[in-house]
Amino acid sequence: MRHPICGFALAALLAATSASAAASTPSEAARTLLDAYARGDKATVMSMVDPHDIHVYGTDISEVAADPAAFERMFEADQKLWGGKAKFGEMSHVSTIRTRNLATLFFDISFSVGSQPPLQVRFATVWRREHGMWKLVQSTNAVPTVGQSASEILAKPHH
Repeated sequence: MRHPICGFALAALLAATSASAAASTPSEAARTLLDAYARGDKATVMSMVDPHDIHVYGTDISEVAADPAAFERMFEADQKLWGGKAKFGEMSHVSTIRTRNLATLFFDISFSVGSQPPLQVRFATVWRREHGMWKLVQSTNAVPTVGQSASEILAKPHH
């Protein structure tokens, strides 16, 4: 059986136009988008994606979207896979750099589907503020390894 995170297309992130307008920071916008994505709220998610300049990279090498239509297909595939049972936990390791209308936001967040154990997902995102709303421009995500850092590998016997 395919693991639910494999279909994870979004590094993903915002909400309805009113919620997007209320998001004063990229972190707030990302939280709104992730929650909308998890609950399958396509209208909210699509309203928070830049309609002209979106690039999203999922956890599988085949998951690349370079326009809103491709991103929407990724979203729909995730919704089928998750069956309405996805949820995101709290953000950690949050790092952001912001200029007037452009921001990067990197973070880790737990993700689970149904009764499966949660996974940590690492997001790297770029946001553009247009007409008072933060819009997702770029997103990539990965499921980081555990116990595979150079120092941990070097500390193992027989290395």
